[in-house]
Amino acid sequence: MIEMKMADMATEDDKPLKRGRKANVVPYVQTDMFQANIVEWPVKDDLASMEFPLFSLSTKPDTSVREYSQPGTNKRVRIIPPVIGAATVFDKDLLLFLGSQIIEARKAGMPISKRVKFDTYDFLTGTSRDPGGNAYSNVLDMLRRLKGTQLETNIVTGGQEQTKGFGWIEDYTVTKTASNGKGVLECEVVLSEWIYNAFLHFEVMSIDRRYFGLRMPLERRLYELARKHLGSKMIWAADIVALQQKCGSKQSLTHYRAEIRKIIQRDLLPDYHMGLDTSVKPHRIVFYTRDEQSLLEELAAKGELDWFAALEKRDMDS
Repeated sequence: MIEMKMADMATEDDKPLKRGRKANVVPYVQTDMFQANIVEWPVKDDLASMEFPLFSLSTKPDTSVREYSQPGTNKRVRIIPPVIGAATVFDKDLLLFLGSQIIEARKAGMPISKRVKFDTYDFLTGTSRDPGGNAYSNVLDMLRRLKGTQLETNIVTGGQEQTKGFGWIEDYTVTKTASNGKGVLECEVVLSEWIYNAFLHFEVMSIDRRYFGLRMPLERRLYELARKHLGSKMIWAADIVALQQKCGSKQSLTHYRAEIRKIIQRDLLPDYHMGLDTSVKPHRIVFYTRDEQSLLEELAAKGELDWFAALEKRDMDS
């Protein structure tokens, strides 16, 4: 079992909640079904899946059972995939799309529901997917994995701790299909109570829309962790072994380090650069802001300019 530490929750404006203080949540109106057709929607990611690796990084069907727990507490999660494979970081895009729409609607005072109808074209274009080829039929596989992947957890969402098993979505109904009878043009889904509670209570953080353009699963996961742990900070470093666990990577440490070096060279993470600090054992992965002036000011204040200059040189030499 892999042990992990969960960071403080944050509200929709990304400010940490102080221990014992509840978020100021406005009332909302519940309706039978919510139509996800808002054009402008800032992307919101739920904090629990940003901190815990609840989605598979594999590009092939992942049927292995995974378990994680938070050290020092009784927080735990078990992911049990169906025979077609666990929900992936790319399947998560549908939850980001629907959840962001629900949050935006609630902020606007619109009636909301965990039963959501969406147009597949809106989802595909809103998450930077090409709406051609097999895109519409692939959505059906995505729905199957999201419903079939079972989570057993007691992580609190919306102030409720529930130890039970559930899928990311409770149900789905294809309401309009393509002419070939395979593609999903329109669909209704019922979100799990657990993830819906996270959206209702704004237990989310804003992420950059360019996240959807990241095509390597590990890149996406690293960006989530950087966004979650940096917040408004300029720099964050993490032990490579601990970060591999947080990513949910099943690679050997050697292969994982090689993938990290590729991602450092690609340098595609929104808002952040990455570096590998090999001056310590185990090595550390360093994330730092693309705002160079603010970064240099913080490094100077901490007396870390020389260390950072050596880190950048090692990156260029690698």
